[in-house]
Amino acid sequence: MLYITQHIISEERLAESISDTDARAAFRVCEKLRRSLSVLTGVVGFRSVLSRALVLAKTKVPWLGELRIGSDGSLEFSAELEARVGAEEAARGGTALIESLLALLVTFIGETLTLRLVQDVWPKAALKGPEYGKNDQL
Repeated sequence: MLYITQHIISEERLAESISDTDARAAFRVCEKLRRSLSVLTGVVGFRSVLSRALVLAKTKVPWLGELRIGSDGSLEFSAELEARVGAEEAARGGTALIESLLALLVTFIGETLTLRLVQDVWPKAALKGPEYGKNDQL
């Protein structure tokens, strides 16, 4: 899942601006997944999955514990927080969160459907199917 996570973060960063940061792109990935998945799971369902992903990701990147999930399932990630933790650490946190979120989706709905959902949001992402990233550790 790490390769897929990095791939869609890169797609998102390039879609916005060449000067964009990986951290801001990662949190936009989360926002786009929120919009897409909330249609399927409802806001409460998405918030539950995101909450669990945040718990898992903050074991790797502790500052993620400072993030709060809004009632609509959105995350608050500010430029001030990015500046405080540093761009590289912020990107590491965003990547860990998206990777945890995707891994949970694979657990709940399977790899094929997860990849299809990602492909719906990022149609230019060249994802190949269940065999894609098979050597990744979830």
